[in-house]
Amino acid sequence: MRPAVLKRGRTGDFSLLSLTVPRSHDMLLSNIGNRGDPMDGLIAKIQTMSLTRTDASIAEYILEHIDTIGLQTSTALAEAIGVSDTSIIRFIRKLGFKGYADFRNEMAGRMAKQYDQSRQAASLLSGEKYALTKDRLKKDSLIRDISDCTLDNLEKSFSKLDNETVDQVVDILLKSRRKFVAGFRGTASCAQYMSNRLVLLLPNIVPILHADSSAIEALVDIEADDCLFLYSFMRYSEINYCLLDIAHRKGAKVILMTDSYTSPLASKSDIVLVAKVTGLGFTNSYVAPLSISEVILLTISDRKDSKCAERLSMMDEIIQQSKLY
Repeated sequence: MRPAVLKRGRTGDFSLLSLTVPRSHDMLLSNIGNRGDPMDGLIAKIQTMSLTRTDASIAEYILEHIDTIGLQTSTALAEAIGVSDTSIIRFIRKLGFKGYADFRNEMAGRMAKQYDQSRQAASLLSGEKYALTKDRLKKDSLIRDISDCTLDNLEKSFSKLDNETVDQVVDILLKSRRKFVAGFRGTASCAQYMSNRLVLLLPNIVPILHADSSAIEALVDIEADDCLFLYSFMRYSEINYCLLDIAHRKGAKVILMTDSYTSPLASKSDIVLVAKVTGLGFTNSYVAPLSISEVILLTISDRKDSKCAERLSMMDEIIQQSKLY
C-alpha cells in the first residue's frame, strides 16, 4: 500500500503538517465495508486535521496498518512508530475517542466485521457478486480502483511468501515422478498456466482442468512418489475435497494454493501457499496466484539440471521445425 503524503500546512509553521491520504485507502475501505463505514469519517477527519510531525507519523502508521491496528497495544504502537505512549493517547483523543482502549475496541470490531463480510462476499455466486458491485464501480475511477485492488492482493500475498516455502514446493515438484496440476472453473486458468509452463521444464505433467468424472479418472492412479498441485479458492468445490482425499490416501505430496491458511482444504495439504483473489467485480482476480506461480517456475528454472536443459532444447528444436510458435 502506498504511503501517505505529507504536506506543509498553510500556516507556514514547519511544525504543522496536513496529511493527504492516497485514494487507495478510500477505495479499499469502501470495499471492505459499506458506504456507512464509520472509518470513512475517521479518514476524512485525518485528512483535514493540522498535525504536528509526531501526529503525522502516528496517522500515517495507522493508515498503513488499518487492517491490524486493533491488535496492538498503545505501548507496542508507540515503540513501532518511535514516539511516546502519551503522544499516542493524545492523538487518539484528537480523533474523538475517549482513550486508546476505546480506539482499539473500535478497530477490533471493524476487523471482525471486515473478516465476516469478506467471507460472505467470497461465498457469493457470480450473479450475486455482480448485483452487489455493479453500482459501486465508477467509470471515472475504474482503472485506478482495479489497479489499487490488484496491488493490494499482490502485497498481501507476497507478504506471506518466503524463500523457504518456495524451495520446499520446488523440491516436491523436482522429486515427484508425476506432477498433477488441478484447478476448476475460474482457477482452471491458474492450473493451465502452471501446467503449460511446467511441461517446458519437467516431464510427466498431468493437468486436471474439468470438474467432472475425468478429474477422478486422471488422479485415481496417483502414487506416493507423485504430487498434486491444487488451486482452490473459496467457495471450495466439492471435487477439491475428493481429489485431496485420493492423494492423501495414496500418500502423495499435496501443494495447495488457496486464499487462507484456515482453508478447510489445508489440513490434508503438505504445503499451503496463500494468494489473495479479491476482485472488485463479479469474479475473482487471479493476478496474485499467477504471480506466485511465476516465482515457483523461475525457481525451478534456476535449479534445472543438464538433463532438463537437453529436454527443453529438444522441444525447442521440434517446435521450431514444426513452426508451432
